[in-house]
Amino acid sequence: MIIAYGENKILKERKSEAEKVLKSIPYRYCFITGSFLFKEKYKDIDVFVITRSKKIAKLANKKIKIQKMDFNDLYSLFYHASSKCCLAKNILPEKPLKVTISDFWDVINEAVPSIFNEKNKFKKDIRSLVLYTEYFKKKKVLDSLELKERVDKFKHYKEVLRYIEIEAPRIVNNELSKGYIKRFFYTQTGFYKDLLKYEGHRFLYSTAHLIIGAQNG
Repeated sequence: MIIAYGENKILKERKSEAEKVLKSIPYRYCFITGSFLFKEKYKDIDVFVITRSKKIAKLANKKIKIQKMDFNDLYSLFYHASSKCCLAKNILPEKPLKVTISDFWDVINEAVPSIFNEKNKFKKDIRSLVLYTEYFKKKKVLDSLELKERVDKFKHYKEVLRYIEIEAPRIVNNELSKGYIKRFFYTQTGFYKDLLKYEGHRFLYSTAHLIIGAQNG
């Protein structure tokens, strides 16, 4: 029996195919998410397995991309988002969401250099950035389809940079105390100061100062 989460967004004709795929995977907890569920055309079938095993079974069908999740990952924003609209082999385990502003800033730190390095292909590097930003902005976990639609609204990498400049100061100042913000982000600016020859670190340096300055706004 296939369990559907966010069923109203899933193409009906995909259920039978998903059932065959999930039955071929030797794990109790596994689920399919991504464009396979809600788009007529798709590249891969994204399957996540939740297991403590270090090894992952290999399947003959090369379109099936299996990714492993540990049980500790069940607390993550990524799991809560990816399992929100999916087809699962069994009822998926539930854990409370645990996400911090530190996680949010780590995502920004990872995304920004990638955006500058791949200015024409930036969308592949901003999924986590948008997921975390929209969560802290609206306290809403986007599902796979909602996330794709939000990412697709960006037409140029500079729009993403402006998005960060606007939302990051608001979010951080809503979530953290003024004293902590000063201590943490002055430390960050000191780190970035030695790397200002790189576009990405100049942007992060500037954004950290915007966050500190937002306390007076």
